[in-house]
Amino acid sequence: MIMKILVLGLGLIGASIAKTLKKNTKHYVYGWNRTEAVTKKALTDGAIDATGSLDELLPEADVTIINFYTDAIIPFILENREKFKKGSIVTDSCGIKTKICRELEKENFDFTYIGAHPMAGREVSGYDASLPTLFDNASFICTPTNAKKSKTDTLILLAKEMGFKRTVVTTPEHHDEMIAFTSQIAHVLACSYVLSPLAPHHPGFSAGSYRDVSRVARINGEMWSELFIANKEPLINEIDDLVSNLIKFKQAIGGENREALVDLMARANKIKEEIG
Repeated sequence: MIMKILVLGLGLIGASIAKTLKKNTKHYVYGWNRTEAVTKKALTDGAIDATGSLDELLPEADVTIINFYTDAIIPFILENREKFKKGSIVTDSCGIKTKICRELEKENFDFTYIGAHPMAGREVSGYDASLPTLFDNASFICTPTNAKKSKTDTLILLAKEMGFKRTVVTTPEHHDEMIAFTSQIAHVLACSYVLSPLAPHHPGFSAGSYRDVSRVARINGEMWSELFIANKEPLINEIDDLVSNLIKFKQAIGGENREALVDLMARANKIKEEIG
């Protein structure tokens, strides 16, 4: 079935979703962005089929995908609750789910809200950084709470049509716990690493290790600060674990305890070999 899909917010993720839909599916793609010039560029590029006002677009869309900063999603949905098409699916691409899903599940909507998270990104942001291949081989995580299975299945099928390699259905809480480990702590670590006073002097002394650890320090602070705070408990737990392990390394190095160092690295190597 060909659906009308509305993509709200045409930055890196939103525009990549729109371009992927156009490239890999036959669905009709509406697009809207707060900055009109971006919407016009998306139209010119063929990233979307049409645009319009929210009053025109929301009642038409079978699926609405919201790509806003964390703190803007709940207010937007509540303020526009009467405009969404009855029986449609409303979802979002936000990197945390508990805060949003548990608040919205309290509401009695004429549409179905399902939390989602397309697991892909780049170190750069904005429409011009978007790609129709961004989600190739990526995971699509779905966090339904009170949605009917048929609605969740529709969203999962759409993700598969788009080319996501793996789809995962889980709870908002487990999503946020895992994202604190797989994504957020990596950004905290990268930022902490390049805050070293030696970082500006790395040219000529650095190779793959520096590049790998520092890559995601190229970060949108406005967006990620919202994500960190909205997921503070799982993220603080990961920071505590990281600090604890760093202290073990510090103590072993300071005490010239080679046996302890070898053990720490052997355990880490074994885990990495097992989990990939």
